[in-house]
Amino acid sequence: MSKMVQLVDEMAARLKQIAEAEQTLVRALGEALNRVDHKLLEDVRGIATEHESRRRTILHELQSLANRIGAFPVPHETVTSVDYAATVPHLAPANANEPSFGAGDWRQAASNIEDELDLFCRKRAVSN
Repeated sequence: MSKMVQLVDEMAARLKQIAEAEQTLVRALGEALNRVDHKLLEDVRGIATEHESRRRTILHELQSLANRIGAFPVPHETVTSVDYAATVPHLAPANANEPSFGAGDWRQAASNIEDELDLFCRKRAVSN
């Protein structure tokens, strides 16, 4: 019986060693995962910063292009003292109840194209 107790004690000691070794491995794995997480977070932040910088550059280039071709209204921060309604009379509203469109408003241009197409189609239908 004493041999059995001794074997149980040896097995308990061995299980304790195995448990300690596994706990050490788990701690090492946790530390490694934390390092990888921090590295990943730094990389994601770097990529986000680079993306934001590229996005700002592209947006600036698009705004510059739009300003050169007059396709979009100039942002309020860069508006010059030019009164577009005064320089281009058809942009001024006919009365105070109508909306005023800035130079190059694509929504108004699209609406104008649809109106012109409707008028053209009606004229063509009447002449046939």
